[in-house]
Amino acid sequence: MSEEAPEATMEDINLGAPALPTEALMEILARLPAKSVGRFRCVSRSWCAMLSSVYFVEFHRRHANRPDRPRLLLTAVGSSYEGHLHSWQPGGAVERLMPDDFSDGEIVPLTKPCQGLILVRGIDYGGYFVCNPSTGAVLPLPDSKAPLKMIRRTKLFEPYLPPFFVSVSYGLGYCPVRKEHKVVRLFSNPEGEDDMTPTSCEVFVLDAPAYWRPSAEQPPLCSVEEENPAVFLHGRLHFLCSDGGITTFNVSDETFGSLSAPPGFQNVEPVLAELDGSLCVCYGEPDSQNTYHVSVLRDYKEGRWEMLCYIDGTTWSESDRALLKSLWMAPLGMYCSDGEQKIMFGTGACKVFAVDLDGSAPQILFTPDETIIGSCEDYDVPVLGLFEESLVHVGHTIEEMIALSPTTEAWFNILKWLPTRSVLEFGLVCRAWRAMTMMDEFIQSHAVHANLNKSPRIMFIMDPRFGMYMDLEKFTDELRPHLISDLVCTQPCHGLNAGSCAFWDFICNPAIGYCEHISFDDNDGTFFAGRIGLGYNTEINKHIVVHITYKAKNLETRYYELQCKMRHVNEEQWRPVDPPPRPVAATPPAYANGKIYWLVEPNLGPVSTRCEIVAFDVKTHEFEVLQGPPCIHDSRRMTIIQLQGALCVACSNWGMNTLDIWMMKDSDIWLMEYHIELENFLPDYLSENTTPLAVDPKNGQILLNAGWSLGYYDPKTARIDTIYTEDIPEHGIKFCPIICQESLFCPLSPQ
Repeated sequence: MSEEAPEATMEDINLGAPALPTEALMEILARLPAKSVGRFRCVSRSWCAMLSSVYFVEFHRRHANRPDRPRLLLTAVGSSYEGHLHSWQPGGAVERLMPDDFSDGEIVPLTKPCQGLILVRGIDYGGYFVCNPSTGAVLPLPDSKAPLKMIRRTKLFEPYLPPFFVSVSYGLGYCPVRKEHKVVRLFSNPEGEDDMTPTSCEVFVLDAPAYWRPSAEQPPLCSVEEENPAVFLHGRLHFLCSDGGITTFNVSDETFGSLSAPPGFQNVEPVLAELDGSLCVCYGEPDSQNTYHVSVLRDYKEGRWEMLCYIDGTTWSESDRALLKSLWMAPLGMYCSDGEQKIMFGTGACKVFAVDLDGSAPQILFTPDETIIGSCEDYDVPVLGLFEESLVHVGHTIEEMIALSPTTEAWFNILKWLPTRSVLEFGLVCRAWRAMTMMDEFIQSHAVHANLNKSPRIMFIMDPRFGMYMDLEKFTDELRPHLISDLVCTQPCHGLNAGSCAFWDFICNPAIGYCEHISFDDNDGTFFAGRIGLGYNTEINKHIVVHITYKAKNLETRYYELQCKMRHVNEEQWRPVDPPPRPVAATPPAYANGKIYWLVEPNLGPVSTRCEIVAFDVKTHEFEVLQGPPCIHDSRRMTIIQLQGALCVACSNWGMNTLDIWMMKDSDIWLMEYHIELENFLPDYLSENTTPLAVDPKNGQILLNAGWSLGYYDPKTARIDTIYTEDIPEHGIKFCPIICQESLFCPLSPQ
């Protein structure tokens, strides 16, 4: 380093004791672990300034790490460990570093330390993170669980395609000129489109108030895979392409280049790495589990590859082959033993071994079984990498940068009141605004503020297969809503709606055209309107889906058997849940005050003369039974809804053609809030078909859906103002209006 050590005036803690020179003190502290240095920053302001300086951070990184004694980072995926990242050095014990609970999936390392920082991924779509294991600091990278290139606005009758890219590779590099860490991701073609779609590249600069931005130069046409992260070496990131070629990215000027692959590099599944300061390609021969090639790029400019090591597993003992057999194997670095250079390898079962350059019998260096980690399952992803002591800061999150900028915070409080489409357009103003509008905190705040005191926004489901919706005011005599049988959709729950049809269910956000299909193995093709419930857990800010189906039911004997499972909307894994203690009715459930409510089916199970309700608590994941309003089931149709933030039950009397709306004031107190007489509005409004959808907060009018007529009922005048109607169709055919909330929620599932 050309920089000089900063002068520091330190107060003498022990009066009378001579003070150490600053240079001597820094020499001592530079050899301590990063966490110990962090504690010494608390001694005084002068110590904090000295130990946080750019000079000392780099000085410490050089002196706290010995090249001849590599340390490994162990993630131990699939073991019985207690949820921490660990480190290990040959000849030493396993040390606990930091918790790994910052992702929805299990954490795996992707890169070697870059100034002490590493890029890690939460497998099973847990997202990407920049992590400093020495200090425990973690920076989640936005838009990396299912990376979006754009918010796709579905057009009418256009097949819905996933708005995220599935072929993407990430890398972490460092620009010494600007002293910036950059995360770079290379996109191949999106799923379902032409293979020749141009490749895209985006850059995320750590600790900069910006979002992902395009690279300075357009990348060449290539195809990458997530399983092959980029390798940083000689100021460039190296991306391994599907055809065996290597695309390079200069981190400083953001230009692209290419490298040729080593000879004989066809029809193999290679691993790209860095070994002994050179780019390294490793691969096994096709249809062979016993041979392994290690080639290094000795002449970078000329592209000259050299075979460094050839491993023939048939020369190993049977016990060594059995111990080291793995779904993943890659070199970690060079290892010196008895004065000889060896290559140190890691496996997907968190085992480490070294071989001579002639590929002879392996030297077992580490197995997790006898350590605090415990036995590990074998994985086809990297579960271990290199570790480096470092004080380098991972950077601030966009939330922290907004809090530090009064101007950005002011725009946050303005944009959260705007409609969804306006927010998406304002997100194109600058990268900082786009980053802000993609924040979870902004999305949650916008879902609340953008819908306050707004009249219900009415949309119709045109085709549930492709997530097609249309606003009521856009219909004309030529363009009318589709009439569909066996289709229901719930009221909005924090910006999302859930629905069911005959063969599958769906979660949607009509405001942005998002729709996710949910298919089940236990679906027998019969339509059951009460099988899917949607709620929102405010403690973890996640939507939760509950799925209930009948394994058996007999109306004559009243026997039934239910099964139930749940998951969060942005996850794939379903978890079994104890089924509700009562049978659920074939009516869509409702969400209110932290619980999802179903009406109880009166024709199954214990006989009850009064309406009963089953409630599912989204926080405790437990069911309970509540007493409903004093309604008699005979000659009545009941629906359960949420109006004005409260749970309501609408009870229709077919003989008198009336509709009573009961509101729950407490867990066991029900009051009739509205009594609606529909006799004067026949045939458009039959009580057996009419369901309330919402209450307009501006005037208190109730929006009623009669299947072919849609209108507002005014409790003051007892009149209905029909806003849309169709000719009375065949029995069972109707349109499906839904209430759409202004919302940016797009919890993409990687299914």
